[in-house]
Amino acid sequence: MIDLYKILGIKRTAPRKDIHKAYRKKAKTAHPDTGGTVEAFNQLVVAYSVLSDEDRRAHYDKTGEVELAQPDNRDGGAIEIIAEKLGLIIHAEQDLATLDIGDLIEKAIKDDIAARKASVAHQQRAGERLARLRARAKRKEEGEGDLVARVLDWHEVAIQGQIKKNEGIIGHLERALVILEDYSFIDETAAAPSEEVVEALNDILVSLDELAAILNTSPSRAEAMPKEAEPTAFG
Repeated sequence: MIDLYKILGIKRTAPRKDIHKAYRKKAKTAHPDTGGTVEAFNQLVVAYSVLSDEDRRAHYDKTGEVELAQPDNRDGGAIEIIAEKLGLIIHAEQDLATLDIGDLIEKAIKDDIAARKASVAHQQRAGERLARLRARAKRKEEGEGDLVARVLDWHEVAIQGQIKKNEGIIGHLERALVILEDYSFIDETAAAPSEEVVEALNDILVSLDELAAILNTSPSRAEAMPKEAEPTAFG
């Protein structure tokens, strides 16, 4: 039996964020383009896809079986939406280092969802007004055909079509948000200097301690640290 936890190098109690972190770390070396093998990378992808899905993970933990993912018909539309948002950023000619790309895309999608829901609500109110208007529209005399009724029928079809279209797009937008939860646009290389600075500072403090021991003095680390030093991302 394949041990998905072993493939990712995580504990069976690992939270979802640790699963995502482990996958990203191992994917850098497991990918065929970076020296890995197709088989190893495929196993890594399967491990991540199962363990990052709450229901599939529970099924695997209980039975040891790797449940195949069910296709989601919304994925195609969701990917198109993500591609559109990324395209806007790519062609914006702005410094990516100054942009919080993840937040920008998420906000844009949520704004789209809100606008679509407002449109659905508007169309539903229009449908209610149409129903009241239909009840009031009557021919004064009997005759063949009811042209006004046909016009009202056309409006009803158009309204229902708009509601269905917007509800479908809302589904794609919401699916896009779920997909984006598994991705980060943080520039990891930008964090490296901070880590190097922290390590260098720690080395200096150790050297000061050693020197203090030789001189039989005890300089405090608080005095060696910069005043009002802010904690870094690494503690």
